[in-house]
Amino acid sequence: MSLSQALRTLTHGLLALAISLGPVPRAPAAEQLLVRFSGLELPLDLNELESWALRPKVNAELGPWLNLLDPATRQDLQRILRQPLNLESSTIALLLDSWAGRQLVLQLGSLLRSADGDGGPLLLDLLQRRGRSTVVSLLKEAPTSHLELDLDALSALGFRLRGQLEQQKNLLKQLNDLRLMPLPVFRSTRGPVRHQQRSLAVEHREAPLALDLWWPAGGAPAKRWLLFSHGLGGSTAQMEWLASELAAQGWPVLAVQHPGSDDTAVRGLLEGRQTLPGLETLPARLQDLQALQSAVRDGRLGFGPHGSPPRLVLLGHSLGALSSLLWAGADVEPGLAERCSQNLQQIPVLDSSFLLQCQLTELSLPALEPPVGLDAVVVLNSFGSLLWGERGLASIAVPVLSIGGSMDLITPPLNEQVRPFQQLQHSGSRLALVEGGSHFSAVGLRRDQALMRLGSDLVGEDPRLVQQALVELHVRFLDSLDEGETPPSGVQSVAGVRTYVLDSPMAKSLLP
Repeated sequence: MSLSQALRTLTHGLLALAISLGPVPRAPAAEQLLVRFSGLELPLDLNELESWALRPKVNAELGPWLNLLDPATRQDLQRILRQPLNLESSTIALLLDSWAGRQLVLQLGSLLRSADGDGGPLLLDLLQRRGRSTVVSLLKEAPTSHLELDLDALSALGFRLRGQLEQQKNLLKQLNDLRLMPLPVFRSTRGPVRHQQRSLAVEHREAPLALDLWWPAGGAPAKRWLLFSHGLGGSTAQMEWLASELAAQGWPVLAVQHPGSDDTAVRGLLEGRQTLPGLETLPARLQDLQALQSAVRDGRLGFGPHGSPPRLVLLGHSLGALSSLLWAGADVEPGLAERCSQNLQQIPVLDSSFLLQCQLTELSLPALEPPVGLDAVVVLNSFGSLLWGERGLASIAVPVLSIGGSMDLITPPLNEQVRPFQQLQHSGSRLALVEGGSHFSAVGLRRDQALMRLGSDLVGEDPRLVQQALVELHVRFLDSLDEGETPPSGVQSVAGVRTYVLDSPMAKSLLP
């Protein structure tokens, strides 16, 4: 994504959300929009602005000025101002009922506000109204004499985004400069796989948990089994590509569908049936994992003719990765509220996981029994930099394979993988950074699904190619556990995708 594209996307997205105001009870209606930019104040009459949006070439007041904008920006602005809005939909209300949604709107109040000051409460109130109109006509119904749009603050967000994107680019350059040795091409034999869907009644949920089990058919008993936790809005079906491949290599896999934070929950939001899921789902997720291990050890969930192996490896993607790290022994370091206050002073233009992490200041986690027989943890696109502080991961006693992508804009690798990796104490821990990988590379989606049509700016390299690289990373790491060897470091190249596998000293060299 070019800088101009990124800034335009950020500007249009924030502006569209910030000015999507709903009708309010009769009060002094807004007549003027005061735009602040580079120390200047430009008062715009909202009636004239509406007229220009509809008829830009014949408007005598604003036309000569606004028509000086470059064609793409002018067309985008007109499209935003004319955009039909349907606040009768319950989706906006459900978003505002979520912790993260409220926090984002409150922060957007620093961009668009009333003349009296902070616009956060004003935006919250207006967005909870109902009605159908256009953006500019709804602006006119705001209960204030005039509104202020702070383009200086918006410009500052753009500079922050540019700086953070430059950090990502520099990280990739540093990785190339390490001149790591190439890792040998991994050759393995795939065996037949069996798959079964099961359910498990648990005390902490009303309905049974839906499970997917994959296990190798025949052969020697596996030394360990893998417990997989999907990401926020994910599912076991989306991770079948990885689970079935690992089972074909000899490791039984049990994947759990976490109700309330899975793809069904996201569909519920879009259909107006439930709020946006967040970290309030984390306690139940942790209880899911503990209940599953108990069921496996009690023999209630078998893995084929050899039964269940005694040793365990945790696998997780995104929120599933966070859950796995916490259950493996990671600690939320004291001072989270202070770290959140410092890092949420501005809208998080990159690393949107900050909003999720800071929700934990209002939650309490259940008392956790450590997993029995835990051998390792493998996490994809993990996050938790605010939670871990300086030493939150130091208490994990087993090796961790932390995998990130160079194009991950949701949990950027420098903040969420590279820096936290320094806290891990086990010499067998490895950091793997996939060139061209994004936050969505690990999600198994069909090419015709909406997410896949967002383009390489968001989904990175072809996910199918990245997934081949991810399989080899997992197999190489798990094989080293089986053989009792230290996982190798170097550059892995699979299907044209380069992955940098680093030990702790290598990873530390990436930090300023």
